[in-house]
Parts: sequence; structure tokens; C-alpha cells
Amino acid sequence: MKIVLKDFQEEAVTDLLIRLKQAKAGLREGIRQALVLTSPTGSGKTVIITAFIERILEGDASFAMEPDAVFLWLSDQPELNEQSRNKLASTSSRLRQADLVVVDAFFDQETFDDGKVFFLNTQKLGKDKQLVSTGNERQFTIWETIKNTAVIKKNRFYVVIDEAHRGTRMTSQDETAKKTIIKKFILGDPGVLPPMDLIIGMSATPENFVNLLQNTQGAIHLKKIPPIAVRASGLLKDVISLFKPDTNYPTDWTMLAAAAKHWKKLRDSWQKYTVSQGIPDVHPALIVQVEDGTNGVLTKTDLSVLVKTLEKELGSLREEEIAHSFQEDHAIEAGGLRIRKIEASRIQNETRIKVILFKMALTTGWDCPRAEVMMSFRRAQDHTLIAQLIGRMVRTPLARRVEGQDLLNSVALFLPHYDKDGINLVISHLESDDPDATPLSEIRDGNEEILLNRREDMADAFKALEGRPTYRIERVRALSNTRRLMRLSRLLTVLHAIDPHALEESKKMIIDIITEERERLLHEDPLFEKQVDNIIDVVLNSIDLDQRTWSKTEGEGYIVQLSDMNINDLFHRAGLRLGEGLNTEYWKAKYDQNDPDRPKVELYLLLQNERVWVRLEMMCSERITLLFEKHKFAIQKRTSSEKEEYNKIRELAKDPEVMMFSAPSQITIPGDKKSEQEQYSKHLYLDDEGLFKAKFTSWEKETISAEINREDILGWLRNYDRKPWSLCVPYDQDGTTQSMYPDFLVVRKVRIPAYPDGESGNIRTAFRQHPDTCRAVSF
Repeated sequence: MKIVLKDFQEEAVTDLLIRLKQAKAGLREGIRQALVLTSPTGSGKTVIITAFIERILEGDASFAMEPDAVFLWLSDQPELNEQSRNKLASTSSRLRQADLVVVDAFFDQETFDDGKVFFLNTQKLGKDKQLVSTGNERQFTIWETIKNTAVIKKNRFYVVIDEAHRGTRMTSQDETAKKTIIKKFILGDPGVLPPMDLIIGMSATPENFVNLLQNTQGAIHLKKIPPIAVRASGLLKDVISLFKPDTNYPTDWTMLAAAAKHWKKLRDSWQKYTVSQGIPDVHPALIVQVEDGTNGVLTKTDLSVLVKTLEKELGSLREEEIAHSFQEDHAIEAGGLRIRKIEASRIQNETRIKVILFKMALTTGWDCPRAEVMMSFRRAQDHTLIAQLIGRMVRTPLARRVEGQDLLNSVALFLPHYDKDGINLVISHLESDDPDATPLSEIRDGNEEILLNRREDMADAFKALEGRPTYRIERVRALSNTRRLMRLSRLLTVLHAIDPHALEESKKMIIDIITEERERLLHEDPLFEKQVDNIIDVVLNSIDLDQRTWSKTEGEGYIVQLSDMNINDLFHRAGLRLGEGLNTEYWKAKYDQNDPDRPKVELYLLLQNERVWVRLEMMCSERITLLFEKHKFAIQKRTSSEKEEYNKIRELAKDPEVMMFSAPSQITIPGDKKSEQEQYSKHLYLDDEGLFKAKFTSWEKETISAEINREDILGWLRNYDRKPWSLCVPYDQDGTTQSMYPDFLVVRKVRIPAYPDGESGNIRTAFRQHPDTCRAVSF
């Protein structure tokens, strides 16, 4: 792959491969098989299936390569096919353009070619379509091509059904009507097409698809990705800001101007951020949804006024900077501009386009992470459609959360025709159980958000805050210390060239520890060697998957008889536990040409031994601490995005680990602009008017007023709870780790250490002893 998969994506690929091997065993017994991947919108289902296809074609330590495998990618609309093909082309390192074939009206082959992915949409398969009939020099119908390939390839022909919830709703009318195209692939059509033996379904809403599969009496292998994993990965925006009319925004055009101003803020913020990080620029797009037309009128929205309003805020627009995605296939004239047509699937890559106009049909085939602001002229009755559109806009442009940039982690929606009840309808749909519309992001009233910028005249105060100890208490799956060490070592050696020897030294340490434990067990435990020599079956799933504790999983493990294929399965499981190909490193170090599988079995059994694993985790934890301490100054000099990669390693620890506080360049805070707020001086962040206003409780007001009036104060920061940038201190409560956020961070001219010993233990102790009074931290 050209990209690095997120943890949950990599795990999904591995899990699908394991299920595929089980499916192939079922096929040998004559049972049709279906693998179904279900995951929330925005989780990268296409990326996961792309990696899955690569592994099938190339093989890995646990799966024998199938370079002659054939994939038929089926969806119900051309736009979905185009979107999927583009995604495969941009992310796969194995599949070339020539390997990604769109089946058009001129396609005529006896079978599909080996090692390729063929894209077909159901609209080309109707009775009146050229593909399904002979004649006009056509030798084979598409049905014959599919049937012939299925017969010849058998279990190496994969039918991928994209968005498998479409076309599978089972009703009484469906039972008596002719099967839909999708159903024909699943259930077969006598005389035309047999049921496909091996189907891969991918959808956010697979229930109807699964119900249909159950009617085939075949086996179903369902892989679900939990929403929390997607949210934690940073693939989706943190916040959706909804802007509705108030006294400041009385008309459509005023709100359009406000949306354009918001877009300018985003554009400028992205440019500043990407330059600071040395990465390619992000080109945010402004999406404008106009009204439908009547009686031959293209739209009831005055496009000339729309163009003039935009140009008043953005400056003159060039023709390449604005386009439409209406159903009409021709360019339109408005406001002195020729507005060209663009297909939705091309918007993401056409980065010169700043503004895109559309009506209704932009959800299908649309994958555009750079679409970050939307203005809708439509009425409140379209709340379901708007919610679905927002579900397509919440993807992050960099496929990760932007550190210290609240604005860049949000998507904005301006709705001039929505009152409070209308907004609530949109929010209700966004928070519903419909995965197509659920963005998993926090939803806020944009009218009650205030953007604050970092003060340039407070450099000394910010310098005092930088590097202060802080923690992140995230509800994400912990990673083993072994895998964390390998990630850290790869960052230090390969990506950032800080320590050229860290990676090899970490690998060697891990292999040496496993080898030492092997020798110990051979010496101390006579059953170990006998178990390796005579192992016949093995219990799987006996260890807790999150590796926080050494415990049984829910339910009982299952026993499998060992074979060559199962040995590779166990070896691959060992690789997943260690990470970074360390299982292969061990196998190479212990390779015996007379018994090449022995090191694989040894490694699996060693990692099942509690004492071995505990020692390995302890030693890796110590080395992580050593590497962080050794290179802390070099890490601190990296860009904020690079430092965030090190913070992620800290964040994935079983127990909270200290990291360095970094003040963001801008923050977004809550605050009703119409409420009574008081102005406070010396705050480190100010709004566009150069002010900081807030509404504090009497206790908060009394505390911070006393601090502000001190002669030695440089500045202060309201440390809002649970912001990604907020300074956080963990504490234990009833055996669980909780978060404490001091209300205020105060910087004085004469530094008063909050941590006399240079560590964070004192503040944690103080909070345990006096939780009600530990409210402000001074530096």
C-alpha cells in the first residue's frame, strides 16, 4: 500500500484474511461463502478492501499468494465505480492503472483476466443494455464472462459488492418480482447465472444484505469495525458547527457571505499550518447547495447574485475556481462567469476549484475531505438529505487529527432557512442509528462558538507553558509495549533520522529476550520441548486481545488441529502480537532447514507463556522510557505534527504516560455571543476584536481576578475541559484512571514551580489529597 493503514484498518485486513481461509475450507465442502465488512461511514472501507486484495495477490506470512485471482467490483452506480477505482489507484502499490478495468459497453471476453479488478455497475446490466446480449459482433454476454470465470477460477474469483445494503431489501413484492441484479449474483438466476461461490460485501448498513445471504444457506463471515475505533483514529472531524439565522444573519445572502468568510479563515489557517509543517497545502472547498428549479428554470436561487456575493468576500473568481455538479451536463452562465460541470467524484482532486454548486444528488460517489464549509439555500424539510451530506463531509483532509488547531478539526454548515426546530431535526438525524448519516463527531451550535488566536506579544508566557507535563486519558485500545517500542524506534530511525541505530537495537533486544526465554524454558520446563515436538492441537483466543491484562477472553477458546496452514496462522498471530515483522526476524534467526516450522511453533508457544510476555513487556517499557529521555530535546524541535506522532505512542500505553504540553495557535471556545460575558485582561488568546470574554462562576471569577491583579503575572489561560490541547492530570478513583483539568494555567514573571522535582507526581498527589482546591496551576 502507498499509505499506512490505521490500526483498526490493519486489524480488519488481517481478520478478513483469517476468515477468508476459513471460507475457502468451507468452499471445499461445497458451501457457498460470503465475507461482509461493516463499518461506519468515513472509516475507509474501500482502503481496507484494497489492502485485502493486495494481500490476496501478493500473499504474506500467513496467506499463500494468488497472483491469478480475479476480482469483480460491483456497485449500483457509475459514480461509485469511479470513486472506488480512483481510490484503489491512489492507495495500492500493487495494482496499476491497467489492472483496474472499467467494464464498458464494448467489453467482450470469454473470461476476466488474471490479477485484475474489473469494475461493473448494475445500470449496465438491464435487458436493453449491450453487455447482456450477443450480436453486433459481440461473442460473449457479460453473464457468460462471469459464469465462465467462476467455473474456471473457482475459489479465486471474488465478487466484491460495494455498499451492499443497496438493492437487497426483501419485501413481499420483491419475493414475487424479478430478482434485482445484486440478488442475481447472490441467489443465482437459472439459465443465466449460477450463485457466486465467494462474495465480499462492504457496507455501513449490512442488515438487509446479511438477511438475503441467509436465504442461500451459505456461510457468512461478518467483520464489524466499532465506531469508537474510527473516531479515535482521527479520520473524522471532531466537531460539526451548525450556523442558523439570528439578528446578525437575516437573509440568505448575508449567511452566504458569512460562509465565505469562514472559508477564508479555513484557507488561511490551512496555508499557515501546512507551511509550518512542510507538507502540501490543503485546498478547502466551499459547497453551496441551491434550490431546485421549476418550469424550465435551472434553479430558484439567483446564481448571478450568488456569484456577486461570493466575489465581494473572496475577490474576483476565475472560471476554473467555480463549478457545478447539477444533473445538467453543460456549463452555465451566471454573474459574468462560465460555470463548468464537474462530476462529484472529481471534486477532491480538482484543487483549483474553490466553490462547488449543487442541488440534491451529491451524496452518491462523493468522497471529498477538502469540502469543509457548506451553505444551503434549501428549506427545512430537507433535513435528512443535509444530514447525509454532512456525513460525507466529516472526513479529515490529512486522514488524521490536526494537532492544536480546533478550527481545522471542524466542518461548518450554514442553514439560513432553519430555525431552532429545524436545526434539531438535522442534529437528531446526525445522531440517529443510520450509519450513512452518523458522522460520530460532536455537534455544536456555530453561533455559540468563538475562535481565539494566540497572542504574539506573549512569547515568554507561551515559552513557560511549552513542555509542561500533561497526560491524555483516552478511551482507546491500549497497545502492547512491544508494538509501541517498534513504532517509536521506526520514528526515530526511519522517519525522522534522530537515532540511526534505534530500530535495529530494539529489534535485537526483543529477539534476544525471546531467545533467552526459550533457553530458560528448555532448561527449566521439560514439557516445553515436548510440547513443541508433539503439538497436535492448540487452543486459540486464550489471551485478552487488548493486552492490558493476562486474562481469558469472554467465552471459551476453541481447539484447532495443527496443520501446515494452521502453523502459519499461529505464526501470523505471533506477528500481530509483536508487530513490525518481528515474527519473521525470529524465524530467520532460528531457521532450521530440516524443520523450518519449528521456530514458528516455538514463537507462538513462547508468547502464550505469561512469564515470557510479562518480561518482554517490562523490558520494552524500560527501553521506551530510555529512548524518550535520550531524545526528548530532538523530539521537541520537530514540527507539531511530528511531535504528535510521539504523543500517540504515549497515548496508547496501558497506563497514562507523561507527555509535553504544547499550546495551540488557535482555540475554539463555547460562549453564547448574546449572553452577558465579562471582559478579562492578560488572557493568552484573544478574539478578532482583541478581547477575551467569558462567563465564570463566582468562585472562578474570584480566583482569576485575584491572579490577574498580581503585579508578577505575565498571562493566563482558561484550561477548558477535554479539549485535545488542554493540560490534563490523571488520578485514580475506585481502580480506574480519571482526568482532572485545572481551571486556569497562570504564568508569572518569577517562575513558581508546580513540579519541584521536575516530574508530575506532586500535582497528582496534591489533587488526591485536596481535589476541591487544586484548581489552578502556576508556572
